[in-house]
Amino acid sequence: MAKMFFSTSEVADLFNVNRVTIYRWVKEGMVKGYKVGKHLKIPLVEVERLKREFGFGDMPLEKLQGREAGAADTGKTASRGPSQKKLVMAIDDDENILTFIQNAFEGLGLNRHCTLKTYANGLEAVLHIGEEKPDLILLDIVMPNLNGLELAEKIRNMHRDIKIIILTGYPEYLTEDERGKFLDYMTKPVDVKKLYDTIVKALEIPAERINGVQARS
Repeated sequence: MAKMFFSTSEVADLFNVNRVTIYRWVKEGMVKGYKVGKHLKIPLVEVERLKREFGFGDMPLEKLQGREAGAADTGKTASRGPSQKKLVMAIDDDENILTFIQNAFEGLGLNRHCTLKTYANGLEAVLHIGEEKPDLILLDIVMPNLNGLELAEKIRNMHRDIKIIILTGYPEYLTEDERGKFLDYMTKPVDVKKLYDTIVKALEIPAERINGVQARS
């Protein structure tokens, strides 16, 4: 008989997160859980939904549990190590934009001061934001499943002091009041010099001379 409920520890192991993260998801209504005695249980239907949303829809639970640690993480670089670099996350459903940001970080030398992780899925990003608490997030607005404004609200509920910069091709989606809630916002195509200056100022890292060029993404 198929297993119908999973413990928070089992779900945490499946998706390679801390059990506290699962409790937080249930508390915030992101995942449905049920009290069984003194324990919190997650129904199979919710586990299957998480599989789909995190890109593991066709993978059997047994194989998912045995995957390499960190396979759910689409970040292009390693997590923070002993050097304690600043952690920046870029979230955009357009892979070309993520590649552009990756190249900008490397070309401008920001990767010497920051670890960059990129995500093409807002729901997947939430999985890691709660645990890793990035110093800065570069966030798109128009994305499927969970748009940037909805994601920003979830981020603030987890860590209110995370700095967020909006990168968007649709500035009309932001009201003046909404713009004031973010550290800054930039329209696409992104001005590399402005992006660099804003990141350097936000993270208080040493600035280096670069050529101010307009990059189209």
